[in-house]
Amino acid sequence: MKKYIPIIILALACLTSCFKESQLQGYLGTNIYLQGSDTLIVPIGQQVSTQKAWLDNSTKPVKFEITNIRDKFGERKEEFFKTAPLTVWNVPYDHLTDTTRALIEEKLGKAIVSPIMINEVNGQLYTMPSTADCGLTAGDIFNVDVRMSNSKGSIDIPDYAVIAFATGSSNDQFFIEDFVNGICVEYFDETENQVVNIFPFYDQINNSDPNFETRRANVVADNGKESGMIFHKISDTPETGVTVWYKILDKNGKLYDPSKYANYTTTLSYFDVGIDRVNDPEKGMGVSFPMTPWPVLDQHYYMRGEYNSDLSNLDTDALRTYYLSHSDKASASWSPTIFDSTHFRGWYVRLRTRIRIYEPGTYELIITVPFTTTK
Repeated sequence: MKKYIPIIILALACLTSCFKESQLQGYLGTNIYLQGSDTLIVPIGQQVSTQKAWLDNSTKPVKFEITNIRDKFGERKEEFFKTAPLTVWNVPYDHLTDTTRALIEEKLGKAIVSPIMINEVNGQLYTMPSTADCGLTAGDIFNVDVRMSNSKGSIDIPDYAVIAFATGSSNDQFFIEDFVNGICVEYFDETENQVVNIFPFYDQINNSDPNFETRRANVVADNGKESGMIFHKISDTPETGVTVWYKILDKNGKLYDPSKYANYTTTLSYFDVGIDRVNDPEKGMGVSFPMTPWPVLDQHYYMRGEYNSDLSNLDTDALRTYYLSHSDKASASWSPTIFDSTHFRGWYVRLRTRIRIYEPGTYELIITVPFTTTK
């Protein structure tokens, strides 16, 4: 049920009243409910949205409104109904054209929103960053009552949603769904009669990893237990927006030349959705963005380091041993010709992530790639 998204002004426009009562009688269903799981888990201070409502064939247009939000004692939580300004997108973000700070800021505006809102048209619920100002603690649970109206009349829906708040803004500065550190080798496969890729080293922290929650918690805690993949906040500046420094290190901790960080095939990299790229020989590659959450586009991002056309900086023996001992599909996918002069084409280190930043400041992402040395 959870989905972390940027709330754009076009979506918020649906929350302003455009409902007009029809003269037709129509039909008003009696089994209207919010689709998805029974309870929405919301980190305090983060933007979260639900699925849409099931309308039970009710005649459209419909209008949803929140009538009450109750705590465990049944008391109304007035803080959820107080409004505050929020930076929003007046026009949707486009990474192909919004390539400067000035162009991005032209699309931004302010909307007056409450901490918990409902889309009047489809019944989707939203929580806003201002839940951080509502005096909440982790474990607080609230029941949301709504009313839906159409040309037939209106129906009150008690317990339309249950919202459980989790540890919030101070500890959940970012959200990690995927973090992969790998080595890609290109070689000519005679069976397929084409150049193919293989990942002899592939370390992933995502839901494909049985230890996903533990490993992700180690990264978030920055406790040193995931030294090969690090993501942490290093500064509270800038006060609005974010700056992120990316470092790809070899097995000895030496920085790969950040000026050679590039796209992996046709996929998006962070420098495609960030601005003001800087290549620093000590700090790595830096990109910025003037607002959060960032990246605006919530998806996977890929990046590779320098392309190497020879094997002088790759420990092929150790890499082969590692791969054959770690991959369940090793016997099917590994070829003894991968590193010979006839079939080998090149190699590079590759990063894949899906990390969303919710709190302004400066962050650092570091991967250390074993079996490799920089030139």
